[in-house]
Amino acid sequence: MMKILVLGYFGYLTNQLDGQTVKTRDVYRLAKEQLNDCTVDYFDTQELKRNKFFIFKMFWKVMCCKTLFYLPAQNNLSVSFPVIFILSLLFRFKIHYFVVGGWLREFLSHRIIHRLMLSRIKGIHVETKRLKKELEGDYSFNNVDLFPNFRFFEYNPKPSESDKLRIVFMARVMKQKGIDWIFDLAEYIKKNGLQEKFLITFFGPEDNENKQYFESNVAKYGFVEYRGALQPKEIHETLSNYDVMLLPTHFYTEGLPGSVVDAYISGIPVIVTEWKHSHEFVDDGKSGFIVSFKNGKEQMINRVILLERNRNLLRELKENVLSKRMEFAPPKICDFVNK
Repeated sequence: MMKILVLGYFGYLTNQLDGQTVKTRDVYRLAKEQLNDCTVDYFDTQELKRNKFFIFKMFWKVMCCKTLFYLPAQNNLSVSFPVIFILSLLFRFKIHYFVVGGWLREFLSHRIIHRLMLSRIKGIHVETKRLKKELEGDYSFNNVDLFPNFRFFEYNPKPSESDKLRIVFMARVMKQKGIDWIFDLAEYIKKNGLQEKFLITFFGPEDNENKQYFESNVAKYGFVEYRGALQPKEIHETLSNYDVMLLPTHFYTEGLPGSVVDAYISGIPVIVTEWKHSHEFVDDGKSGFIVSFKNGKEQMINRVILLERNRNLLRELKENVLSKRMEFAPPKICDFVNK
């Protein structure tokens, strides 16, 4: 049987849950469930933080596989990939790079050697059409295809309405994900005496650098709450109890944020900033709203107020999301591996 190794940041040691770890785990699960004629193993690069000598275990597993499913963050791609590429030539295994996020073009702009090596691996599977076009156009890659972010789900959302507009944020709790704009929204609500019409709930792991800022702002508003990080099995049923998700991210090179996918699966629309790939995943005015990336805070506030006042529009967006969510069902991974 062909041996496949999934190498990436699983985050099992601390049960870290973010876009990187969730996608890595999902690709591993997809391979285990669909590639029945293969043995599928994994290595969690978080182990390297606990014990640097585990790097020898990692490279041993890499050398023993026939196909490598590789999901690196930037540091691993920068440092470990050149060694892994050389090993692939010596031990004749194929590398399939499943890209997490939309930053690869910028990362490669001053890394000629990395570009040369990546052009020679079996496949680069990206989340967005724009990144595929950039890698092919800017770097002449001919081994790139589209492998969108996805979720395993059987959940069917049930209609849920409330007198209040229930707003939810679910991501790493940090300013770069836009929590500063959400607190500005909360301040607008307070100044205009609209507290009884809104509920704002945060879910997600707290970022240490922003912890004091975040907790002090939550405490300022009676209609704002923080309810910790959700486990994967809790996400869709929990989110379905809300009306709209806010993700005013300040990360321009986001790929497809998993929180947007989870919102769709849960049956709720999104309001997002116009990050680099936003128009591929959010149908403005249909599955949610896109506001200006740099100066869209007032737009975001206006969209929120609009949804509170126009519940028919909110219902229409929710209906649109029910069909949109089917775009993020698990793909057939064999279609990519066997190319």
